[in-house]
Order: sequence, then C-alpha cells, then structure tokens
Amino acid sequence: MSQVKEKADRLLIEAYEKYGTLLIKFCYTKLLEDKTSADDIMQEAMLVYYKRMLAGEEIEKPLPFLYQTANNLCKNANKKATKHAMRTVPLDDATEVAAPEDNSRASELDYDEIKEQLLAKLSEEELRLYCLKYVEKRSLKEISEMMGITPNAVAKRTQRLRSVVKELAEPEIEIYERRVIHEYKR
Repeated sequence: MSQVKEKADRLLIEAYEKYGTLLIKFCYTKLLEDKTSADDIMQEAMLVYYKRMLAGEEIEKPLPFLYQTANNLCKNANKKATKHAMRTVPLDDATEVAAPEDNSRASELDYDEIKEQLLAKLSEEELRLYCLKYVEKRSLKEISEMMGITPNAVAKRTQRLRSVVKELAEPEIEIYERRVIHEYKR
C-alpha cells in the first residue's frame, strides 16, 4: 500500500472519530432535522475529504473543510428537495394551495413548526452560527477557528443573530399569545 493511501486512510479514520458526530448534528440542523439524510451527507463529506487526500492534497484544518463541504452538500440537498416539493402537491393539500392564505394557519402551528419556519428565514451564515453556538454548544474560540474570524467577531455576530431571531419571532409570539387568550376566554 502506498504511503499516500496509508496516510489518507489514517486521517480519514481520525476525522471520522473526531468529527463524525459533529457533522451529523450540523447536517441535521441544516436539513431541518432529517436524520437519514444528515448521516448520508456526513459520509459524503468524509468521502470528498478522503478523495482529496488520496489525490495528494494537504488539508491542514480538516474540520473547517468538512463543515464547508457538508454545508455545500446540504445546500444542494435542500435545493433538490425544494424543487421536488414544488413539483408535487398531495391531493389533500390541493385545496389549501388554491385557497387564499390567512393567519389562522399560523395560530395552529406547534413549536417545532415555528422553529423550522424561523430557521428557514435565516441566511446561510446566520444558520451556521446558530447551529454552532446553540445546537452544538461551541465556544466562541471554537467557532472563530471554524469560521476563520476572531472571537470578538463571533460574539458580535451572535449578538446580531439574537436580534434577528427576536425580530423574526415577535410576530409568531403575538399570534400564539392571541390564540392562548382566545382559548382562555372560551
């Protein structure tokens, strides 16, 4: 076995053990909690990493490389899912699609649906920061290394992210509060 392949095999095993779970969690949030696809994309990202090493490429920081690769693969998967969803409308939903939208649907949403809608409104960078900080519970230093920015910049972006999430959440909270008050008056 060649030295390049031996080294690539060793680094792949090491990366899989160190970062496999982190990448699955990252993909899980990017794919709006689709566990099977998250696992598939993590493995695909590892495969890209492995092929690059077999080609003789030196990857000094494997975690940022794997995150970026997984992020790109998640974007592609979400695009495919969106295109498929746009082409397919279940018969039961046909009347909802044809009917005008009203706010009564929003008042019936549960917590997970609201969370998914809010996360879908974040930019790619905001969503990545959200996942690293609040899902994976990473420190500012770890996030700064992964994103290639200073810890102070991470802190500032986290502060801005909280403001963005608050602005996005306020209308949903108002709808929820109106629903609770309405149910209480019954």
